[in-house]
Amino acid sequence: LAEHPVVLQLGGKNSAKLGMAAAIGAAYGEGEYSEINLNCGCPSNAVGGRAGGCALMKEPELVARCVESMNVGAQSVSSTRDGVSAPGITVKHRLGVRDAMTYDATTDRAKDDEEAFGEVSDFIKTVAQAGVKKFHVHARLGLLGEFPEYDDDDDGNIDRGARSKNKRPKQSLWVPGANDNVLPKAQSIGKIDHKREQERARRRARKATIKNREVPPLRNKVVNRLADEFQQYEFVSNGQIGNFDEVKAIVEEGNRVIGAMVGRAAINHPCSFSAADTLWDGKCSSSIISRALPTRGQVLDEYIRYCDEEENRLASYGASPQVMEKLRRRLVACPFHLFTGEDGSDKFQRHLKKLREKSRTVRASSILAGAASFVPAQSLAKHVDDFVPWEDIGQYHGGLKRGSACQRIVY
Repeated sequence: LAEHPVVLQLGGKNSAKLGMAAAIGAAYGEGEYSEINLNCGCPSNAVGGRAGGCALMKEPELVARCVESMNVGAQSVSSTRDGVSAPGITVKHRLGVRDAMTYDATTDRAKDDEEAFGEVSDFIKTVAQAGVKKFHVHARLGLLGEFPEYDDDDDGNIDRGARSKNKRPKQSLWVPGANDNVLPKAQSIGKIDHKREQERARRRARKATIKNREVPPLRNKVVNRLADEFQQYEFVSNGQIGNFDEVKAIVEEGNRVIGAMVGRAAINHPCSFSAADTLWDGKCSSSIISRALPTRGQVLDEYIRYCDEEENRLASYGASPQVMEKLRRRLVACPFHLFTGEDGSDKFQRHLKKLREKSRTVRASSILAGAASFVPAQSLAKHVDDFVPWEDIGQYHGGLKRGSACQRIVY
């Protein structure tokens, strides 16, 4: 947390637990977090199945109770510390939610923005009553549940007229208690390979998450309208922002939207966003803005030292080998795209993925140093603000699209 401002994001639907989590976040350090954000925008089945993420948008009154509890928790801690103000409570959300099984993308794309604007406005009005002053808006709908006609070889097209007529039937798992008056379907279709079905379910869930970023139309103008309609609140735009120029356009184009949230583009090509600190306009530490930008090798060396510090810190708490392995795998994934577009990037990524499998016994710093040994000296010595534009980098688009870490392209 050497750089500021830093935001802590929480997920969940239990207002009491969220209040306690916000209190813990507010108590961390000396006001380290400037904001605490509630995630109401994640469409993942793993999250939505527990009524979290964008599924919360179906219950705006519950969201209001959650953020009210978070406000109370954060303020209860700051009131005991002189000179430390409570972090602001913000909400990340979408324009609304729909059932993925019945959603028609073609019909939705033909609509104007009025329906989306009205739906998200009602959500904001309800949540703002609990004290929220800032909203991060992903400018598209969230689609909940599994998509229709999904299978291992399906491309996930959900237009009604594009369904294949020759799909083999999927086995459905019988859940005890779901409908005890009906015999399990498994008795009529034979033995179920549960491991295979679980893997297929995971693949469908991954595809559904990616489709949520591609299928619903992006409606950035709705975010601009929200900023004009609710001038007492702050709005940040999110969704399909591909490069730093697009970020600057959102911030500088003269509307009331105060910022842009970037996800996959910054992961896939982090060096292309190396000048982001210049947009903070006094909100960022002057020492951070004025300092010379480092080389990629310097970034990696500093990160390797950070990995050792984190491992030592966790080991001092008596962490188990399993916990240490999980930490190492997460640490190793962060600089995976550091050399995107540069000589040696492919070798660095291949060896990082290979060495990552040894994370149970090998420290993250050693894995990163080993992979870096395959990067040419000229790439290590190149400053982070000297990069190849994303559109000029050759892309491989074959194989499965994945949203997890350590992929050539994170979709």
